[in-house]
Amino acid sequence: MPASVVQRYEMFVRVVKLCCGICGANVFKPDYRMNILTWIVIFFINLYFAFTGYTLYVNIYVEKDWAHILQVLCFLGSALQGYCKLFNVIWNKEHFRYMIDELRLIYTKYSDEHMEYDTCLQKSIKSADKFIKFMAIMHVVVSMCLIGIVPFYRVVFDQRIFVMHCLFPGVDPNTEYGYLITNAMHSICIVFGAFGNFAADLMFFIFVRHFPLFKDILKCKFHDLNEVILGDEEQMRSCNILLKDIIQWHQNYMRYVTSVKDTYFWVIIVELATVALSIGSTLFCLIMGMWPGGQTYLVYCFMMLYMYCGLGTVVEVTNDDFIRSCYTEVLWYRLPVAEKKMLRMMLMMAQGTKGLTIGAVIPLNMNTGLQVTKMIYTMTMMLLNFLD
Repeated sequence: MPASVVQRYEMFVRVVKLCCGICGANVFKPDYRMNILTWIVIFFINLYFAFTGYTLYVNIYVEKDWAHILQVLCFLGSALQGYCKLFNVIWNKEHFRYMIDELRLIYTKYSDEHMEYDTCLQKSIKSADKFIKFMAIMHVVVSMCLIGIVPFYRVVFDQRIFVMHCLFPGVDPNTEYGYLITNAMHSICIVFGAFGNFAADLMFFIFVRHFPLFKDILKCKFHDLNEVILGDEEQMRSCNILLKDIIQWHQNYMRYVTSVKDTYFWVIIVELATVALSIGSTLFCLIMGMWPGGQTYLVYCFMMLYMYCGLGTVVEVTNDDFIRSCYTEVLWYRLPVAEKKMLRMMLMMAQGTKGLTIGAVIPLNMNTGLQVTKMIYTMTMMLLNFLD
């Protein structure tokens, strides 16, 4: 017997809790407190920052190798993202509990409704399932490529390269032993960094991918209202009750939007800023021919940039669909005067709903992603001209 939408959603929640628990941030427990795992994760992130600072010191003051500084900055952006996302989850734990419980309530309540509601729930759960699998596969493939290129170059070209540019005090990468130890440490950083960012992004992507579900259920409610409008006078008496339920549903959506925006305000700023830094630095390294494995990381950074911007576009489209549904999905012209005023009030609120933004100024959408890409290209070309 196939699993119900509620069971499949609970499976997603278990995956999220497992990933967050490994990172010491399972804030979905009512009695959550920062534990030993949390402090271990924080310690290792701080340790990476210390090693990065040491590497920058060696490059600037000892070797005077300014070109490798940008290679150091490539992964620094990912570390800053992980740090920000970890503290964001801990700081906004109440928001995360509200959002996960709100989605559970929706699946539980509307799974017992008629087939049209079930179709909407199935569509949403399949979309989230595909997105989670894609995210997991992407992080695994990127990690394997970043690590695997080192033995590939060693065997095929007999060339010693490193997974990333990060030095460790007391370890000489020029010796065979130091080379192996350095790459082993680099591989550990890649694996743990990829898992941490995957766990943090997983929640954001699940929450935002459910925005269209609110719109789809609104259409179902409008269709139920239309059946009442087209019925007899006795049925028309329940029109007011159904319309109040629709307005309440839209208020729940606006509350959900506000919660996502408030929760991820700083995360979105840090994500876009550090991704832009990583793309620009990686692109420069590739042009200079300093980092053979940079192509994989560059692709990863671009994918994260456009995935975030694409999800921002999903929110904008959903907001527009709420407005459009008030015109096209309901027989508003056949409503009584009082109910028309209620629907108009909802329409006014829908028209004022804003999408996700970068710092409450720049809208998070695909157009912003394109503008960031143009800016990165321009700055990279300016840097190359400066070096020439």
